[in-house]
Amino acid sequence: MEPIKKLVKQAITQIERERDHFATSLNITGTQMSVIDYLSNMPNYTASQNEIEQEFDIRRSTTTIMVQRMEKRGLIERIASPDDKRQKLVKLTQKAQALVQKIHEYMKQDDLKLRANFTDEELEITRKVLNVIKNG
Repeated sequence: MEPIKKLVKQAITQIERERDHFATSLNITGTQMSVIDYLSNMPNYTASQNEIEQEFDIRRSTTTIMVQRMEKRGLIERIASPDDKRQKLVKLTQKAQALVQKIHEYMKQDDLKLRANFTDEELEITRKVLNVIKNG
């Protein structure tokens, strides 16, 4: 029997391929698409860099580079926090906001397509397995 974590890794690779393929049609990367989706669900399309790090479980340096690249492409802007002038917030630009509806529709259809193959009970078991792996 194949190890579960090997299958999870292979599944992650396939998910990333599919998302990258769709994101390319929007002239962005799969990672940028995920960040746009995340920020689009935040109040005022804005979050701190720290919140992004926590959401995607990535290092500060990785987040900094990603934010710089997205800023260079005109997808996000960094603004001063109204609560703490030392802290910068990341906000979607109009350019990125124009992509939100297409991204949400893709994410919704992708999820529905996957769910159609399983019962609610099977999905709950899968969620439990993935949470155990995620939490170590």
